[in-house]
Amino acid sequence: MSSSQEEHWLDQYGNQDIYQWRSREIGNRTTYYRPLGLVEFSFDADGRYYEGRADMNAQLDLEVKCTLSKEDFRERVLFAWTCLRCKHLLLQSKAVPTKRFYERENVASSNICFAVDPGRTVTQAIEDAGQHLVFLNDHFDHVDPFDFWVHCQNTKRILDPEKALARFYVFPLEPLPNGRHVLRFLKVGAHQIEDGLTTYNWMTSFIDFLNQPVTELRQRLRELLLPEDLYRRLPPPQESQYPAVRGNRARQRWFWLLTRILRHVRKPLPAGFDNPLRKDKPRSEAVVFPWTYHPILDYSSPPMLNSISLFAGIPLKGTQRLHRICRSAKASIGAGCFALAALIMQEMYEEREPHVPLHERKPFISGFPLNPRAFFNHNVPPDSLMLAFSDGISLPFLPSHLDVEGRLRILARQAHRQLSTYQKRPNPNADEASLQYMGARGTGRMLPILYVSAIARADTNLPEQHRRGVDPQGAFPMRPNATMQTCGVSSVGRRENLIQRDRYDLEDDGKPFVADYRNIYASVRPREDEFLVGVGGDYDGIWVNCSIDGNSMDPRRVEQWKTRFETMLDGGEVGGGSSKL
Repeated sequence: MSSSQEEHWLDQYGNQDIYQWRSREIGNRTTYYRPLGLVEFSFDADGRYYEGRADMNAQLDLEVKCTLSKEDFRERVLFAWTCLRCKHLLLQSKAVPTKRFYERENVASSNICFAVDPGRTVTQAIEDAGQHLVFLNDHFDHVDPFDFWVHCQNTKRILDPEKALARFYVFPLEPLPNGRHVLRFLKVGAHQIEDGLTTYNWMTSFIDFLNQPVTELRQRLRELLLPEDLYRRLPPPQESQYPAVRGNRARQRWFWLLTRILRHVRKPLPAGFDNPLRKDKPRSEAVVFPWTYHPILDYSSPPMLNSISLFAGIPLKGTQRLHRICRSAKASIGAGCFALAALIMQEMYEEREPHVPLHERKPFISGFPLNPRAFFNHNVPPDSLMLAFSDGISLPFLPSHLDVEGRLRILARQAHRQLSTYQKRPNPNADEASLQYMGARGTGRMLPILYVSAIARADTNLPEQHRRGVDPQGAFPMRPNATMQTCGVSSVGRRENLIQRDRYDLEDDGKPFVADYRNIYASVRPREDEFLVGVGGDYDGIWVNCSIDGNSMDPRRVEQWKTRFETMLDGGEVGGGSSKL
């Protein structure tokens, strides 16, 4: 967010100067700081004012061969975690009031900036990292990973933004029949520093560091702490990278006027059906959990709402069936995953409200986040939060008496067509195509519309007493969708393109410690009424990690959704029989 209330709402668009990292000597350290971008600021408000809302959990499962002593093992983990924090600096960042660094009287109290003070020596860096690293076997002989995960999402916020925006937990080693061990880590991070793609990049780096001996890690730390190299790794916010609007000042003003008018006049999505997993009577307060992991977790006050995490998968055979259906529909597998989520929700909607006539059935509405990096040519490995938000897509209701393959084919085709409008393409030449490209939902206007939306979102996400009333739309308000989305769907594609197995040889007898990737799980503390389906492909098939508001959604119906997701594509030969659609 900008440092001054006097700035025009357009001043932050593509403005690298106001988002430049600056430094200040404080004590025996150099502190680097910059204001949060609009999207970062919005997520900061989630965590700061709503008890960790949107904070991300990510559990990393490794298979390890370890002959190190307990002390050497812990030292290896500590050095790897320290290197990770020093390479990817937002992991050790704080989020503090901007007026702490920008000495202007008109700095708004709600403005926040990142502050990074990595230390000047290896010893300082290790001491800092150790304060945000917890070995669970110092407190418990055994820890159930899923139970600990659930508690982490249903207690007082784990992170203190004045100290650090990420925390790392190390689970006790679990023996395997082959003589090796399972080693698990859980990272809790504020969403304002990372998105899903960033998480995979960071976890890959951590595995690389973990496979290096301490002597090499110590030398690597010295290199990472060199000021000139460190400064180059401080990531910018996405708003500072947006390309300038072409033309003279009059042309630019006309462009932004059209952008706001297009947001005002564009047709919203039709009213969709409500999430059928919703409770008949939502719970108004969160359930207080037993103090199972005290003092590691703070149970002194409950979160705003309870979180449910759901992990499910479709085996390889079912995944292959979905691939074939998508190919026959000339749709991407990502569109097929949207279609599958919609199909399950439609069936449960039909069961819950069986008396609604077919002609009165509402469509499935889904919103989803976008990776905007390609739109401003940010072609470096993800190292911070960069997200865009779509209006969503609408998929028609199809009754359950029609066959599964036919319904999936139609829904995947529809999803593919609508999702493709959000993909970056060269500026078209034909007049009609050019108008669509620069239209209200066109690719060519995505970043400007995202920017205007982010300004409003950043303000409305704050508690009312902190809002500044910034509304670029003025007398021409945006036309919102008629209803909330049925559920959100977020796809990362093929996960093996982001993090891989078999990069390190567990048969290498010349090394006392080797760690290789096996799995990763991720979810967020949900917002009110949220059911967010995170989906992707992996070596073994399709998986989902769902983040769910436990106050609003019925756990029994959530389990039914999970069962259907895992079994919907069971049975039946692909291509066998005739489709009714």
